[in-house]
Amino acid sequence: MDKLSQQVEIEKYQAEKSMSKHAPQKTFGKTTENLANCRLTSPLTDEQALAIAEMLSISEPWKTLKFSAAALAKYLMRDDTSLYRYAVSVDGKLAGVICVRYPWLRGPYIELLGLSQDHRGQGIGKQILAWTESEARREARNLWVVASSFNHQALDFYQGLGFQPIGPIQGLVTPEYDEILLRKCLD
Repeated sequence: MDKLSQQVEIEKYQAEKSMSKHAPQKTFGKTTENLANCRLTSPLTDEQALAIAEMLSISEPWKTLKFSAAALAKYLMRDDTSLYRYAVSVDGKLAGVICVRYPWLRGPYIELLGLSQDHRGQGIGKQILAWTESEARREARNLWVVASSFNHQALDFYQGLGFQPIGPIQGLVTPEYDEILLRKCLD
């Protein structure tokens, strides 16, 4: 690349960087988001975290993975500035959670998307993922998630929304099961 081309690229980068400083909102920066059938609020309160942990620990895949309510609550309440946690409410009732790590590998990583048994299969997860993808598109080219190899419902869900399996990660959560890394290109 010649010096003129380099200078042009540097100026473009600086202009983009300058514009992002003045952007009205950072990715995953809102504290409340109203979707068609649910509401996302952040940050989680300790009370919400405990209730969500109890809710998820008695359902799949957390039962099979042997995650206790205490372990899930610890995860939801730990101090981690790169993990954005949103309580999911439906008709004013706590229904689940989404936790998104950002930044990650050139895009956000959905660490946890969990809904109560009563709120699964109603399109709420699709709405939450559409919102997550919209947020990710502000600054990223990828959206990542993992699902347990035995969790065919989750794997089908993510693949049905355009995520492609990248490959297994052995022993990531437990030695008994692989986790399947999935990626959605946002180009």
